[in-house]
Amino acid sequence: MRRYCIVANKDKANADSLANEICGYLKEKDCECIILKNKIMENNGKSYYTDASLVPDDTDCIIVLGGDGTMIQAANDLAEKNIPLYGINLGGVGFLTESDTDCMWRDIDNLIDGNYRAEKRMMLKGNVTCHGEQYEVRALNDLVLSKREYGKLICFEVCINGSLLDNFIADGLIISTPTGSTGYNLSAGGPVISPEMEAVAVTAVCPHSLNDRSFIIGGDDTISIKLLNGKNSEEDTALIISDGRVITDIKSGETLHIEKDSLVTRIVMMKKTNFYHRMRTKHN
Repeated sequence: MRRYCIVANKDKANADSLANEICGYLKEKDCECIILKNKIMENNGKSYYTDASLVPDDTDCIIVLGGDGTMIQAANDLAEKNIPLYGINLGGVGFLTESDTDCMWRDIDNLIDGNYRAEKRMMLKGNVTCHGEQYEVRALNDLVLSKREYGKLICFEVCINGSLLDNFIADGLIISTPTGSTGYNLSAGGPVISPEMEAVAVTAVCPHSLNDRSFIIGGDDTISIKLLNGKNSEEDTALIISDGRVITDIKSGETLHIEKDSLVTRIVMMKKTNFYHRMRTKHN
């Protein structure tokens, strides 16, 4: 890899100085490197942090300085570029980031020399028509239907490939990729899915039932979630959340449709990396 762009989370204290340091190091190694602006922007009602139009088409790698949230944001903003993301953790757990500041110089040298692999991670695509507007979103981690009010359950119907799976009364529902299975899905009692698989976890959040458990479905299956009326047949509302960002609210009778996106996220891993070792060390 010889051509790089850097995305740095400006909320991290040393992100700017580290971005400049890495950029200088890469140029000393006869590589090309630019630092992209990272600030919240909006276009047609959609918020983003990195302007994909500023990324040259011949870029070999996006270096992401931050934590898991920064990696997920970059994956969403730059998905159509199909450029591998290499993460350096400046945050907390850093499950998606490959390196930290202690080993990043060695790993950057490995990038330059080609000693790495790029894992393909499936993404989800969701669409819903509500308030007379069409919303389309994609997610690397998960799409979530969530209650709006504290202490109040919502009712919803879930169909897989057009067939009824079940009706749920719960705080919400998580539709998770293998990448997202170690996040909110895991906290809600859902299963961990190996990132090499193309599968989706369907996990109810705090279901009002003794029997509701997570379901694993195929990556090519389609999911429909219809919000039903609430208590006493009153019209209800719920939130649609994509990778932690509230997209819109929906009301009873409206349906969120979810399927596998045609785009993938490619995440750079060093050859020494093992998913199960990462699970054991990051979640202990």
